[in-house]
Amino acid sequence: MSSSEARSLKRMVGSRTRIAVLVVAGVLCASIAAAIARVPAPSAAPFQLHAADLPPRTGISPVNYTLYGNAVGGWGFSSTTIREPGPNITVFYGDRVNLTLFGTDSAPHSWFIDYNDDMAPSPGEPASKDFNVPGNVVGNFSFDAVQPGNWTYRCGIHPTTMNGTIQILEQARPVNLTLYGDAALGWGFSNATIREPGPPIVVLYNTNVKLTLIAKDSAPHNWFIDYNNDLTMSPGEPSSKDFNVPGDVVGTLTFLASQTGNWTYRCHVHPTSMTGTISIVGGPPPELPRTMLPLVTEIMIGALGIVLVFAAVYHFRAVRAAKRLR
Repeated sequence: MSSSEARSLKRMVGSRTRIAVLVVAGVLCASIAAAIARVPAPSAAPFQLHAADLPPRTGISPVNYTLYGNAVGGWGFSSTTIREPGPNITVFYGDRVNLTLFGTDSAPHSWFIDYNDDMAPSPGEPASKDFNVPGNVVGNFSFDAVQPGNWTYRCGIHPTTMNGTIQILEQARPVNLTLYGDAALGWGFSNATIREPGPPIVVLYNTNVKLTLIAKDSAPHNWFIDYNNDLTMSPGEPSSKDFNVPGDVVGTLTFLASQTGNWTYRCHVHPTSMTGTISIVGGPPPELPRTMLPLVTEIMIGALGIVLVFAAVYHFRAVRAAKRLR
């Protein structure tokens, strides 16, 4: 083979090798970029919970209202305070609201929240059956407040003369709990109910939780949520100071339930004998930080490295072969 043919073969081999490497690298880089793009970015928007998904929660009771209605007068919390517009109602996100509804006239009535302000009950809007009618003189209606905002409530039959404002706050109702601890027995909501594991706690995402912590024994204790299940307190995990110690006999802790999931709470002094479960529900799933790459992306990067190594070896051998042919 002439020297010109050898140089031509060398250029052809090198060109094909570079093209193959670039194609493989391009495909893998595109896959990596797509995988990174799928990692969700943090969002400030409130997470919407469907009423059907709302679980029973610890330390939260239903909210009860009694309303009196009149086709001419409006609504009131008593038969003597009926007015138009009716009284303002304020509830927290996630509240279970129980209404008892009376009519003070002879007309039939109903109660609903007019989300779209079209003067009539629509699908998805909380709405009672007619009351002040034969067979249903007193109305009883319950709904879950899961649509934050300022809305108008109305009578479905007299929507312009019987209305008022209901505010559903974005924040969940604060929770106040008292826990009693014992190094040998565990946790309880009272001295008489201490056990291991302690009582399960269920709170709604974005709830402000306040704990009062009391010891039954003479040992020091604390309370924390062990997100990473390593039996010790880590940065970012809600944790109280030690209590049942001089200067802090009764412990307190306030935290925002902002990490959706089922977690273990512990005493860091007695992490195996004082445990329980706390479930934070109704929020977005835990997000993977954008600085962390998914496992599939790490595999792709490793594969890219291997391909580049083999391509380099192949290119090196092809060049040597071309030189021998000169």
